[in-house]
Amino acid sequence: MRARALSILAIVATACGTSQEIAPPIPPSPAEPSRPAAATAALAASSEEPPGAPVSTDADDPELREVLKAVATTRELPIKERVRVTSLGRDALLAKTKKKVAEEIPAGVIDLQGEVLRALGLIPVGYAVEEGLLKLVSARVAGFYDPDDKTMYLLDDLEDDQRQETLPHELVHALQDQSFSIGPLLDYREGETDRSTAIQMLVEGDATSAGFDIAFGSAFSVDEDALQASFLLSTSMSTVGAQTPPVLIGSLIAPYTDGFSFAQALRKHGGWRAIDGAYKELPASTEQILHPEKYFVKEQPVVVPAPSVSALGEGFEAAIVDVNGELGLRLMLEQWTARKVATKAAAGWGGDRYVVARKKATNEHALALFTRMDTQADADELTRVLEGEFGRACRARADLGPVVVKKRSRDVVVVAGPYALDAGGAKGTGTCEVAGKWVSDLLAAVPK
Repeated sequence: MRARALSILAIVATACGTSQEIAPPIPPSPAEPSRPAAATAALAASSEEPPGAPVSTDADDPELREVLKAVATTRELPIKERVRVTSLGRDALLAKTKKKVAEEIPAGVIDLQGEVLRALGLIPVGYAVEEGLLKLVSARVAGFYDPDDKTMYLLDDLEDDQRQETLPHELVHALQDQSFSIGPLLDYREGETDRSTAIQMLVEGDATSAGFDIAFGSAFSVDEDALQASFLLSTSMSTVGAQTPPVLIGSLIAPYTDGFSFAQALRKHGGWRAIDGAYKELPASTEQILHPEKYFVKEQPVVVPAPSVSALGEGFEAAIVDVNGELGLRLMLEQWTARKVATKAAAGWGGDRYVVARKKATNEHALALFTRMDTQADADELTRVLEGEFGRACRARADLGPVVVKKRSRDVVVVAGPYALDAGGAKGTGTCEVAGKWVSDLLAAVPK
């Protein structure tokens, strides 16, 4: 598993992208055992892979070889080398997962992205994002293909039907890697989360489409809306899913569901060769994934300058600056309005940039998100949803500080915080006066 990032809200995929199959292919059991979670650094220090786990290849396993041949034929990709596979117990598989997260995602990135969610009230004040995501992964992981060591890891207790569903998807990843070297494509790149997310959605959508061809005869027989509902319901109904904020569940399934829709659009356009071509001309944004017609014409996202944090005063620094993207925006809006309304309101996304400000001395955080929509009407539509949640005037919150929504022509700015975190929760430390000044400064820095 490599460091891959979704947008602000698709943090799950930052910790578990191509190599981590969480929602498909195995439906979750509603009685999944609860497992303790801890911060990644601590987990990495205490979790070691078991020595001597036996590794075989398709040359040693006739059944695996037959499945690999079927996958290669279906996906129309060559088998260029042996595929390595090993089975691990759940604890060992989880230990390897945690170790990879600690090695490949810069320390603190997941939690800083989580502050975006906290600032907007999308997760409980006391929710530990990284711990929660690792707990979700640990309960849902079935296996993964690791591009680093070219090995497929599977749980050793999979039922036959589960193995039959998991194996093709993972073998697609192995063949993707042999033809397109997917590992480097998915490396973490600072400030490019939305683009990395789009690439991950291509990779997962490709594998999901091929897997459905094998499972159902044709992926085109799968209803995309029903698939979305099925993934959402199955994940939410699991024990750990019931303890996970819905916005994170939405981000977990997006690479599979929205990625699948993108893959299907490419296949309709030009078959598997169109998907092969997408690895050479990678999608530039989740907007292109959600609107394949924009991928075909190579519509690029608008570049928005990094928001300044100077209005917050001495001691605050920009802890993370990144791009939310249309997927991130839609996932946010889905928590405040109906999915169809959220989808339509996010569809006019043109570009954005956000900053999480941090004051280390007092453990304070604040958020500024500057989004430029395609048209003024698009900005109006987005603003209606945001104001429906936060109001038209500055809203003071005792725990998370002030939140302000401001529209100017095609631009929509949201600032939230600052707030201080401690063992007892959160306490707002900002004022509406400072929040208003921050908004004004942000708008003044970006020409209309």
